Amino acid sequence: MLITLPNWIIADIVLAAGRNRTVEVFDLNAGCSAAVIAEAHSRPVHQICQNKGSSFTTQQPQAYNLFLTTAIGDGMRLWDLRTLRCERHFEGHPSRGYPCGIAFSPCGQFAACGAEDRHAYVYEMGSSTFSHRLAGHTDTVTGVAFNPSTPQIQTLWYFSGIPWSLYKIFAYIILYLRRKHLKSTISRTGNREESSCCRQLSTRSATLCRTEGS
Repeated sequence: MLITLPNWIIADIVLAAGRNRTVEVFDLNAGCSAAVIAEAHSRPVHQICQNKGSSFTTQQPQAYNLFLTTAIGDGMRLWDLRTLRCERHFEGHPSRGYPCGIAFSPCGQFAACGAEDRHAYVYEMGSSTFSHRLAGHTDTVTGVAFNPSTPQIQTLWYFSGIPWSLYKIFAYIILYLRRKHLKSTISRTGNREESSCCRQLSTRSATLCRTEGS
C-alpha cells in the first residue's frame, strides 16, 4: 500500500493506494475513510504525489487540492480532491515495465516524470502533451524531483546490473533548464516573483533542445 502524508494546507487528509487500483482518501479528524476513487488506473498505482508547493513560492489555495498518481503502462493522472475526478491524463512518456517517479513543480504549473526511453518529461498542467523532453541518461529514469527554489530538475536513473542500494547513491544528476545557472530570487509572498520559475520554464524550449544534445 502507498500512503502520502498531508500537506500544510489540507492538514487533515491522507491519500493511499493499493493493488486493487483504487485511491482512498482518509479524514484524520474523523478517523475514517472519506472517499474512494475506484479504478483510478488500469493497473496498481505505484506513486501518489500531492501538490505541496514550496516555502520559496506561493500558489492559489485551491491549487493544493490537486494531486498526481501514476501506474505502469497507464501514464500519469491529475486529480482534484474537491471533485475526485481525473482532470487530465498525461501519457506521452513510455513506461511499460518499470515504476517511474513523478513530481510537482514548486509553482504547481508543471509536472515531471521519468520514462523508459532514457528521458525525463516535463508537462504543463494545461496540456496533456509534454512540453520538454530531457536527455542525458543512460537507462530508464526512475525518479525525478524539482529544486524548491530554482528551475532545476534532479533525476535518478537505473544502471543495469547494479542493485538499487548502490546505484542510488551516485546516480543523481542536475539537469539545468538552461546552460547558465539561473540566479533567481523568489519571494515567499510576492506574486510577481513567485511565478518566475514557471515563466523561465515555459520560455526556454530552444535552450532545452540545445541542452539535450550536450
